[in-house]
Amino acid sequence: MRKGTMIALLSLALTSLLLMGCSGTVKTASDSEYKINYKGGGAKPAALLLFSYMGNISGENRDFNLVLEDKGKDETPFHDVKIDSETITFTANTEEEMARAVNAFANTYLGYQFAGTDRQKTNLSNTTPQIPDGGGIDTLWMEKREPIVTLWNVNNPRGVFLNEATSLKVDVMSYSEEELYSYVRMMKHLGFTGIQVTDMCSAWAGAGGIESVHDKIRFMADAVHSMDMDFTLWVWGAEFTGYGWVDNSVTYDCGDYGVARNNPDVIACFEKYYDYYAELADVSDRVIAHFYDPGNLGDANDVAYFSGMLRDKFKEINPDIDFGVSCWVDQFDKNILVSNLGDDITLYEGMQHNHNENYAPFRQTVEGLGCRLGMWEWNGCEMEIDQLAQMNFQPSILKENYQTLREYDGVKKPEYWSTMDSYHVLNVFSLYCAARLQQDPDLDVTELTDEVARLAVGDEYADDFAEMLSLLEEARSGYTWNDFFWDNPNYLIKSDKYPYEDIIERFDRLYPVLNKMIDEGIESAGLPLPIPLTDVLKLFRSHLVQIDSYALFRRDFDGFKELYESGEADDWWVEEKLVELSDPIPDYDAVIGLWGQIEGRAQRELIVEWCLEHDIEPPVIDTLDYTRKQIIYQYFVMYQKGHEEPVIQYPPYFQYGAAFNEYDTPRLVEDLVIDGVLTEDENGGVYLTNFDDYRFAFN
Repeated sequence: MRKGTMIALLSLALTSLLLMGCSGTVKTASDSEYKINYKGGGAKPAALLLFSYMGNISGENRDFNLVLEDKGKDETPFHDVKIDSETITFTANTEEEMARAVNAFANTYLGYQFAGTDRQKTNLSNTTPQIPDGGGIDTLWMEKREPIVTLWNVNNPRGVFLNEATSLKVDVMSYSEEELYSYVRMMKHLGFTGIQVTDMCSAWAGAGGIESVHDKIRFMADAVHSMDMDFTLWVWGAEFTGYGWVDNSVTYDCGDYGVARNNPDVIACFEKYYDYYAELADVSDRVIAHFYDPGNLGDANDVAYFSGMLRDKFKEINPDIDFGVSCWVDQFDKNILVSNLGDDITLYEGMQHNHNENYAPFRQTVEGLGCRLGMWEWNGCEMEIDQLAQMNFQPSILKENYQTLREYDGVKKPEYWSTMDSYHVLNVFSLYCAARLQQDPDLDVTELTDEVARLAVGDEYADDFAEMLSLLEEARSGYTWNDFFWDNPNYLIKSDKYPYEDIIERFDRLYPVLNKMIDEGIESAGLPLPIPLTDVLKLFRSHLVQIDSYALFRRDFDGFKELYESGEADDWWVEEKLVELSDPIPDYDAVIGLWGQIEGRAQRELIVEWCLEHDIEPPVIDTLDYTRKQIIYQYFVMYQKGHEEPVIQYPPYFQYGAAFNEYDTPRLVEDLVIDGVLTEDENGGVYLTNFDDYRFAFN
């Protein structure tokens, strides 16, 4: 018998049972048994609705008892769904709320999309509908948990250069509606209660306009709400051009008016872009204004004034919205913000890492001002992709961070927590750990690694995949913030404690297993991924190959240094060996930020530093130089667009000298001057020789 016919017959049978009484039983196509019971007359329509959705279940091998309880009428409508190992309980106080509970459950776990609306459809592209085991943590540390879905362009970092090597399978802005819906669904399965999305001009530039970006954001917000989650909009409060977006009407200068808030041109500029942001007010539960790094207001009173402008625009459309200001870098006087805006706002702190002494004063101030406290956790799950993109897995660092922050809950506890999602689907494994640790910071990181591995690849390969994730953690993230972040003196990737021998051994053992998983075409066991699991594994593979290539370099570089220090190395051998060691780490299909591939950058820095210490000229690697010169050239183009006069860049010319190191950056710029691509002025600044080509650029 065909599945559709069987489901129709089962539906007819159970419908009859439910109409006659208060319970019924159905077996799905996979022979799982579901008993549906309802209590209270208001639950009967929802019981019938629930059964109509159950036919999509396949691949389940557990029996469930589904209980629908009508709690009678209250002043405030409500609904709730609780899942434990054997029973799923729906509670509500109206028929409408019970239907919402059932529809949200169908969207989250039964493979539906916008159930109960005229947009309803099934969405089963990359996963089998999966109901979790339930249970979980009784007392949650953080009730409201969201990933920060960061809309940097994955193949056009900071709007500077187009990277043809990057796979767009990690780009949420390239996803179809089905894939984007699955991406949101994935976040709920990971353990988040909503999502936060960044609306910024860099995203508009990558998509060619504001409307197309807002269409995607609105779709994500609708998807979030269809699964009983919250939606947060995060906006650049004072950064409306750049990153490939060109608008010469933008100004932030006070001019002759003393302060920016008195300049009519500045006010018109902010009105224009805040109106764009407010187009999404009707689908937003929370809005966060971000004014520093990036930002162009230096005065706290200006920040307060324009925050009030943004808040008023959002509240005019959505009076109940939670409005807040990001203080992740505590740059502006919070007393001024609250004195101008009132205390009905949320102020967001950031991770202080090696400056834990800042937490208590910040929270004391927020408590004293009587406003709400939220957390905006940047570079927590991973490194931001715009500059030093990398796939990370770092449950140990997340646990360290969360346990540290918890110590300050006695001063004031955040009501809301958000953590960065920049590499999107390749960040899923860290995000799982973040969502779980935000519920209980004492969870064991090894057990979390095992859990997410099993959810991803199933029992057969779970142990191997968990070790692959731990290899990624060992090789890139380390176990503390000082291991992970590039400006720390003990930065793991460049440190003497980098464990290249263990990395090589583990890679050689695990790499064939990863290829076998890909060749077998295994499917996700429990995560509703937006793309096939095999695609995720292929993308992961590229990162492991990069890591192995770098580990081999570190092994060979140590051997080279040992022979050199013995005094037995001839000059010609040293020169040839340095060139050989400088063979760049491959990009493959990975996201590459403005600073280049992470291990490749470290490789070049180690070689340059060693050569300069030994009075040896670092080798010139033509392919690496060519790529970096292209990036520098395009960086100058990005700043030049829309200007009639040359835009002059002064030393260190490019990304503060941090991207390509202080030796290579001026050397590369000098080469571009010699080649006639750049022109040098009398003050040591440089600009595009063909600057006039970009005068008419606009958005």
